[in-house]
Amino acid sequence: MKKKIVLVAIVGVVIATLTLGKALGAFRDVSRSEDNVISSGEFDIRISRDNSRFYDNTRIFKLEDLKPGDTKNVTFFIKNYGEIPASNISMYIFVKDVEDKLSSAEKPYDLTPDKGELSSCIIVNKILVNSKNILDSPKKLSELAGKEIKLFTGGLAKKESIKVTLLLSFDSNAGNECMTDSTEVMLKIVATQ
Repeated sequence: MKKKIVLVAIVGVVIATLTLGKALGAFRDVSRSEDNVISSGEFDIRISRDNSRFYDNTRIFKLEDLKPGDTKNVTFFIKNYGEIPASNISMYIFVKDVEDKLSSAEKPYDLTPDKGELSSCIIVNKILVNSKNILDSPKKLSELAGKEIKLFTGGLAKKESIKVTLLLSFDSNAGNECMTDSTEVMLKIVATQ
């Protein structure tokens, strides 16, 4: 009998608690957040000859019929086309010397008749980035080949660009060994966020 009284008391307390809890009330509300998205931004660097149209791959220059003592400037632009700022931009220069033809004037002086020498006769006097020279001293084009050349460090924001100018000269002391040679130059621009 005591067990029945205790059981009835417990059931009564539970029913009273539930009834009073609802009678006294407690407001509840639910908020939800749907259609949340995580995405990555675009990182896109492009180059241009004239700062008007930018490409992933384009020829920037073609210098022909040079002779010892000639100087030329090559200017191009690098622009951030992505949403993510570029913090470092480097350039790598790759060269391939070509012996176009061996002229009779070149033949007695050229010790490598099947390989061109022009990249060793072209001097990069300066590399200007936004008018500031980043090259310590003049270097032969062949000496810069394959090496990292740091052009920019900072924060190149979306749609911002930098101007790069290479001041080149054909070594005035170059001889007939460079005559009728050519150099194919590939510039590789590498940017990191």
